Amino acid sequence: MELITDGYFLGLGNPLLDMMATVDDALFEVHSLKKDDAILAEPRHLKLYEELKQRFVVKYVAGGATLNTTKMIQWILWKPHRCTYIGCIASDEAGDLLRNECEKLQLCTKFQITQTDSETGRCAVLLQGGCRSMVTHLGAAQNLTLDYVLSGDVWQYVNKARVYYIAAFAINSCFDGVLMIARQAHCNQKLFCFNLSAPFLQTYFADKVDAILPYVDILFGNKDEALAYADKHSLGTQSLSIIARHLASLSPADGVVKNRIVVLTQGKDSVIVAITSEVDVKTFPAIQLDDKDIVDTNGAGDAFAAGFISAYVLSNSIDEAVALAMKSASHIIQRSGFTLGPREKFDFYI
Repeated sequence: MELITDGYFLGLGNPLLDMMATVDDALFEVHSLKKDDAILAEPRHLKLYEELKQRFVVKYVAGGATLNTTKMIQWILWKPHRCTYIGCIASDEAGDLLRNECEKLQLCTKFQITQTDSETGRCAVLLQGGCRSMVTHLGAAQNLTLDYVLSGDVWQYVNKARVYYIAAFAINSCFDGVLMIARQAHCNQKLFCFNLSAPFLQTYFADKVDAILPYVDILFGNKDEALAYADKHSLGTQSLSIIARHLASLSPADGVVKNRIVVLTQGKDSVIVAITSEVDVKTFPAIQLDDKDIVDTNGAGDAFAAGFISAYVLSNSIDEAVALAMKSASHIIQRSGFTLGPREKFDFYI
C-alpha cells in the first residue's frame, strides 16, 4: 500500500462558493431565471447573490469541479493536509467563507488573491418545489496567473505532489498553468489525472484539450462528453467502448510509454474502462439506487473521480478503484449539493 504523505495530491481549478437556498417563485421571475437550469451569470444577475443573503437562509459550500474532487479525496483519506488546492479568489467575504470551508476539511489551499475588482467566484444554487437551478459567476476564478503557479511558495507544492487532478474547466482560466503541471507530472513520472468536464469544452476548446491529453495517465469523462469528443474528432462512432479505446491509445507526450486509463461513466448504466496495454475494454455495472434516494446528481462525476483516484493510489487495482468511485458518487447524490457529511459513516477498505 502506498504511503500517503502531506501534499501527496494536488488540484488546480476554478474555486466557487456555492450558495444554496430554498427560494420562492418571485426570485425566479425577478431575475428571469428558469427552473432546473444551469447558466453562467450575466451582468443582470449579479444582484442575485446579495438578495439571497438578505432574503433567504443560505448554506455555504466550497465548490467548483476540481475543488469538489480534491476536498473529497482529502475527506476520504481522513488525514490532515494530504491534498493541496490552487486557485484564485478575491479578498472578500465569499473568499473568506470558501477558505474557511477548506480549512475545516484540513485541506491545504494556495489561493491567489486577485488584484482586479473581480469578486470571488460564486454559484447560486436555487431550490424550489423539487427543482434546482444554478447561476454561476466565475469572477476571480478566471484570474489565476501562470506567474502565481510558478512562484516559489506555490510551485514547491507542485513539486511535492505525487498525484495531480485537474478538471478541464481550468483550461479557460489558466491553460499555461495546467500545461506546466501536466509536463511536471510527465517529466517526473508522476500521476496526472484529467477530467473532460463538459461537452462544450470538447466542441469549442478541442485544441486545448488535445494539447493536454498526451500527458494524461487517468482520464475521466461521461457519456455526453465522450460523444462530443468523438463528434469533434470525426471518429464516426457513438460506441463508448470504441471512444474509450481511442482515448487510451492516443500517443503519449515525447513518445514515452504510458499505460493510460480511460474511465467513462453513463449515469445508471455501466462504467467503461479502457487501458492502453489491454485489448479488451472492461465494463462495471453501476450501483442502482431507488429514485426516492436520489437527491442531487450534480457533482456525481466529481465524487466518482475522487473515489477512483483515492482507491487506485492505495491499491493499484482498477476493480477496487471503480468500486470506491461508485460508492463515492452514490454518497454524494443522496445529499443536497456537494456536502460530505460525517466521515465516520463512510466506511471503505482497501
